[in-house]
Amino acid sequence: MSPFSTIFYMNQQWRYLIPSLLSIVFMCLSTWTEFYYIYLVLLFANVLNWKWGEFEQKDLSDTLRFYYSSRSAALLKSINAIILIGFIFWGIYYTDTVISSLGQLIGFSITVGIFTGCFIVTLGHDLLHSSSKWHKALSGFLFTAAGIPHFASEHLCGHHREVGLKEDPTTAKINEIFYSYFFKITFSNIKSIYFTQFGLPLYFRKKIIVSNIGMIFLLICVWSLIYFFSTNPTYTLTFFIVQGFISYVLYELINYIQHYGLFRSSSNKKITLDLAWNCYYKYTNYILFLLPLHSLHHLSEKKSNITDLKAGPRMPYLYFVMIFMALIPPIWFRKMNPLVLQYNNLSHD
Repeated sequence: MSPFSTIFYMNQQWRYLIPSLLSIVFMCLSTWTEFYYIYLVLLFANVLNWKWGEFEQKDLSDTLRFYYSSRSAALLKSINAIILIGFIFWGIYYTDTVISSLGQLIGFSITVGIFTGCFIVTLGHDLLHSSSKWHKALSGFLFTAAGIPHFASEHLCGHHREVGLKEDPTTAKINEIFYSYFFKITFSNIKSIYFTQFGLPLYFRKKIIVSNIGMIFLLICVWSLIYFFSTNPTYTLTFFIVQGFISYVLYELINYIQHYGLFRSSSNKKITLDLAWNCYYKYTNYILFLLPLHSLHHLSEKKSNITDLKAGPRMPYLYFVMIFMALIPPIWFRKMNPLVLQYNNLSHD
């Protein structure tokens, strides 16, 4: 690595800790004033998207090499995981000792759920793909904290194998509204995870069901500990379940957005950059652990062989705008359907 690259990485590394820093800011605001001021912080923080701009080709290549191959990045991920798991413990404690009304409880649980969905689930998703046993263990704890222990098997055995196929329930079809998509994918996940195990050979099916039963048992243990060691177990358990549900909805919402309308004709066709909508703004990628570079995440060939790392479909707006649009189907369809048709025509010519 050249001296210039070393200095570049040292200047950029702290940015991967932004999710933890924002979580700490949220804890401080909740302790000293009102927790809902964090929404102003999150809104104004988006100014960094324009200040830092987008990844250029060279930036992107260097960033991917650093993020997926360096010890520094591995350490940063571990630090984030430990802080974010602690963040959920703090949320339980705060609910137990400070929250005094149902309105506060719901508002606080939803807000924490947004943090969980954005930071904890995306980091857990990243660590799930790591070859490190330590990172995989942290991933399991993060998914348990998020209340979605089934994520690992669904993501690896279902989503990654079938992405873009017309029979893939996790790839939203054109003109499919998010609400019907959410119920469809929820029941499909339950069926695949606990009953059919994605139609895989018996050996893999046994591993999947054993893993999922173990994760459910861990989640039940967490619920039990919260209930028995809280002074206000009704509130604390409600908090944990609600924030987990919000994180799950947000995860499926992001999945809906990232793959909406993009497809491949058959399982024999390799996975390419054409199968996910991407966001290349640096700040958004730092806070979501490079998840917005979603085409690259699904890529079936080595990234070093790709000459244009930004060749995939581009989201027209930032994530928080896309999320609000997806919740209002007429607005979503008006903007996204022409883009889907245009991009599919180009990519399948």
